Amino acid sequence: MPTPGPTQIRPRKQPVQARSASTVAALHEASIQVLLSAGYRKFTTTRVAARAGVSVGSLYQYFPNREALIAAVIERHLDEMLGIVEQRCREFRGRALQEIVYGLVDAVVAAKWERIEISRALHEPLAEVRGAECVHSTALKMAAPLAEILDSCCDATFDDAHRLALLIVISCSSLMQTAIADTTDSFDKEILRAHMRAMVLGYLREMRAPMPAGKTSSQMPANVAPLR
Repeated sequence: MPTPGPTQIRPRKQPVQARSASTVAALHEASIQVLLSAGYRKFTTTRVAARAGVSVGSLYQYFPNREALIAAVIERHLDEMLGIVEQRCREFRGRALQEIVYGLVDAVVAAKWERIEISRALHEPLAEVRGAECVHSTALKMAAPLAEILDSCCDATFDDAHRLALLIVISCSSLMQTAIADTTDSFDKEILRAHMRAMVLGYLREMRAPMPAGKTSSQMPANVAPLR
């Protein structure tokens, strides 16, 4: 099947009124249910509309085809992950590096595994709806709050936190996608969490810059030991 062009995977319009927003939310949820029950190869706008309890005509008011619909569902799923990262970044502002890394990795892995079947169902259509571009766009958005939290770290400093944050997000995203697509049981939640913790913490420890005069270990909380 040829990859849809850019205009084919854009929604026709965005919901403005509460009723419209409710309809689009129902279509998103119905899309997930159809993917889980029938798979992407049998994913049709007719099935989704029936599951959502709306007419196909109502669906087409917002999405011109199934590719546009599934692209919107993927984007929504990634936005939920972005929201989790942003929330956790706020919670770990000013903490020690190891605490930041462990907290963020644990939160992301737990959130992904909580709905792992959905993540796996959405993995299949990525190539057909230019999903890689959506994943990359989300990575760029995730890098900003992560860079801010790295700059706030109480026991480490970095010369280019945004570049480091972007590379971390891209690397972790790639590892996560590999784990999601794996069908050999080579990865499970705990294995993935342990490897991501080690990968990110080791990388950031290696990339630390010398501590400036105004940022010393004396500023750390009493129960936090400086990194070595």
